[in-house]
Amino acid sequence: MSSELIFIMGFLIGALIGVISISIFAAGRITDLQSDVRDLRVQRKLLKEELEKPQGKPTPRKKRYRKQPLRKK
Repeated sequence: MSSELIFIMGFLIGALIGVISISIFAAGRITDLQSDVRDLRVQRKLLKEELEKPQGKPTPRKKRYRKQPLRKK
């Protein structure tokens, strides 16, 4: 009975330590991925603003005033 109890306690403690260690390593990776997502969202927003610049009327072209050729009678 005692050896079975020690085995079960060891198994539970090992599983608990395993879950804690995996969650610690995964938490660091998740924060890195979240920062990447945040950076990409900012970049997407800046690119959208660049594309959505207001398009006003173009400036009118200057007229070229030329002298008309004189007609001969």
